[in-house]
Amino acid sequence: MKIATVALAGTLAAATMLSGCLTTPEGKGAVIGGAVGTGVGAIASGSVGGALVGGAIGAGAGYLVGKHTYRCERVNMFGQKYLGTCWR
Repeated sequence: MKIATVALAGTLAAATMLSGCLTTPEGKGAVIGGAVGTGVGAIASGSVGGALVGGAIGAGAGYLVGKHTYRCERVNMFGQKYLGTCWR
């Protein structure tokens, strides 16, 4: 189980680094969502099938989140402006 956990952590780290090479928010969301979904599915079910299903669901959800978000200027409670993420 420890080897699987280390392998999943390595997969998550590699996917996070890989997502920086992608140009679209949808692609970044799909890569990160798929990696996180794979990790959660594998840990929750303890099987490869759970990892595959979790990865597919995570990639789909990550794609949708990436597609419907954009960078926007927001104001915090002290009146300072910052760049945040907004939903369409």
